[in-house]
Amino acid sequence: MGDFIRRLVSGNKARYKDDELDLELDLAYITDQVIVMGYPATGIEGLYRNRREDAKKFLDHHHGKNYWVFNFCPIRENSYPDSVFEGRVSRYPFPDHHAPPLAVLPLVAREIRVWLDGSPDRVAVLHCKAGKGRSGTMACAYLLSLEISPSESTLSRSMTEKEMAKTRAEQVMNAMPEDEDANAATTNSDGSDSEQTGDDPIKHEIAQGGGKGEQRRPESTADAKKKPPRKDTGDSLNQVLALHTSRRMKQSSSPSKKVKQGVSIPSQRRWLYYWSLILAHQAPPDFWSIDSDVLARPSPKVKLTEIKVRMRELSGLKTSLVRAMNTLVDGAGLSKNTVSSKSPSQVWASLARYDDEFVETLEEWERFTRDGSGDMGVRRKGAEHMPDGQTFADLIKEGKFDRKKMVRSIARMGPLRDEDIQKQDSESDGKVETVLLRPLTGDKWLSIREKIEAEEKVHPVGANSVESEATSLYDPTQALKVDGGVVLDAHRELRVKLYLGQVFMGWFWFIPTFHMPHPRGSGEQQSATLVLARKEIDFPVGIGSNIIDVSVSMEWCSEAADVMKQPATEEGTDPGEGNGESTGIAATLQAVASGEVTSVADLKQTLVD
Repeated sequence: MGDFIRRLVSGNKARYKDDELDLELDLAYITDQVIVMGYPATGIEGLYRNRREDAKKFLDHHHGKNYWVFNFCPIRENSYPDSVFEGRVSRYPFPDHHAPPLAVLPLVAREIRVWLDGSPDRVAVLHCKAGKGRSGTMACAYLLSLEISPSESTLSRSMTEKEMAKTRAEQVMNAMPEDEDANAATTNSDGSDSEQTGDDPIKHEIAQGGGKGEQRRPESTADAKKKPPRKDTGDSLNQVLALHTSRRMKQSSSPSKKVKQGVSIPSQRRWLYYWSLILAHQAPPDFWSIDSDVLARPSPKVKLTEIKVRMRELSGLKTSLVRAMNTLVDGAGLSKNTVSSKSPSQVWASLARYDDEFVETLEEWERFTRDGSGDMGVRRKGAEHMPDGQTFADLIKEGKFDRKKMVRSIARMGPLRDEDIQKQDSESDGKVETVLLRPLTGDKWLSIREKIEAEEKVHPVGANSVESEATSLYDPTQALKVDGGVVLDAHRELRVKLYLGQVFMGWFWFIPTFHMPHPRGSGEQQSATLVLARKEIDFPVGIGSNIIDVSVSMEWCSEAADVMKQPATEEGTDPGEGNGESTGIAATLQAVASGEVTSVADLKQTLVD
């Protein structure tokens, strides 16, 4: 019964069946030396995740003292003492379902390399909660940092003759022409494939046990130095993502059926694209520069001027859900005419970023550990300790950054004028509503808080209806003094979280400088617009599934401009941060209410995703 529940929770992820130890784990070998697995849990959680004692038994039996665990869960989400794995644990915490501060990628990749280079018998064991998104992102970050492409050739040696014959047959089928409308690969604005399907440019060799997604440990690898180097950044990224998917996810018995992506969250894939550019020395000018002259100058600034959201007009929603979305009625400090005459409920956005001190600490360690050769995936020798003797592990062990909220709001955006909401008919999308969101001054939110409080007394919005966004609404933000734009550090990550009333519609992370023009010496005011389709937005389920696309308009501004500051730290829980399971349940309820989920199979798939 326990294994059945664990398989249900694992969903589309491959599981490892160890006949010798009579264990079945949510675990996969991505390469011979890189393992990803679900959280090693105890108590009630151990009933549906990997039991901690089973994970340790497996690792001890197969790898002795030659394994090192990399944990990406914040303390406020899940934690265990390092002694569980005899002190061989490193933590790089960031919230569930989120892209990390970008500096985490080189720090993780470098430490994994230092550990694995110590012996060919060593393995790195990566886990988050489900052992998919965060772990997969970091596994791919390490594999991308290698001078040579991670080879799939050794995986075929773990196949039976029958499995190899099946793989060859699938490759022949995948080479056949396919229906363009059903299977055409689309490319995200960040350069990554939006779907890992059978028509990927990288064809997989799959080690699949019994057709149930079970894996057997691959044999030892040959000397990696004999393998040819990668030649193209985009091809390398596609290949690594495909490798992770082929090993981490269950493989379909039908060649024409899509395989679920291993790293499926668009913002995490976007981060791997950024990392690929950095590794190829194609990052924007002066990004992460260690030149003293560059460090002495203020960081480049961008002004986010507007966000345009296009979405299909809502219809057929349950009355209770509509009432929940209408908690922001009458404009509440926005345009009363706009809300009452044009839109049944208010679309708005929250802008947020990671705690500034946390990111500054990570970037300081990134510069300190960077190798002088310029290879961003290599750690400088002797960089284990800062001059004062402190290690990064000591700093993280204190829980200074992950006992509290890690992502914090800085500003909000919404429609200001009647003309900011337009409706039109589209042949492809039907009735479409376009909403322009502009930066809001702080005083516009005072009446919103009062309105929400009054509305919730009449119609409480609880866990059994939709996800409550009260915490986000009440989060302290830096009040804008004037309208016109939110000034941001161009090199820093930003999260844009979209709402309809109190209902979460989706979010996306990006770093402005990677999407801006970088003219040299022109002196012109340059601008850019980042356009993301719905499939490039994280978790656009339920009401969010009505989104068509989102456009973010930005322009360069003076280096002397004041970047939007974060407010003083306050304790609280941001819905969707560090609490992936409750977020998933809320998203599922929205999907049910909107009609997206119509069967038990759909419900199960939404929960495991």
